[in-house]
Amino acid sequence: MGKIEWAMWANEQGVISCYVLFLGGVLGVSSHALPFMHKRWQIAAYSMALAFFILLIEYPRSKRKSGRTIERSFQFVLTKFVSMLGVFGRNYFIRFVFYLLSGVPCLFCVGTVLGGICLIITSLIYLRAALADEQWVACEKETVSKKTLTRAQPPSVAPPRMVVYKNEFADP
Repeated sequence: MGKIEWAMWANEQGVISCYVLFLGGVLGVSSHALPFMHKRWQIAAYSMALAFFILLIEYPRSKRKSGRTIERSFQFVLTKFVSMLGVFGRNYFIRFVFYLLSGVPCLFCVGTVLGGICLIITSLIYLRAALADEQWVACEKETVSKKTLTRAQPPSVAPPRMVVYKNEFADP
């Protein structure tokens, strides 16, 4: 059986965590307009900003060790951003610590509890990836040389025609 690439699972979990965190943050902040307001709506605003930052980091997929990597749409833009982060973008142990520490405050607001739990689970998967000595590698466009079909030019001279002789002795 093949080796599991944990970073791939953590990346997908991280993107889903961003959506859940952002939605919980919107619910927490929008309760500010209702008569009953969350006491910790600032944490909901924090989770919205955190979800946006994490999405910038998690959107580009890492290159797989074996097989073909399917890139996300417009991934190349954010790949440069993650590459600029250097060790902080490449090392999964640093991502584990960052997601664990940034996910704990989200547990103190009702709207962001589920997003905080998702983020902590993401950090645990990144810990497993770090223990398996995986690291983020940028996906670069593979140049595939395509065969181009060239159309042959039409002949400029007509081909010779066979002369058909009539058999005079054949019955009509």
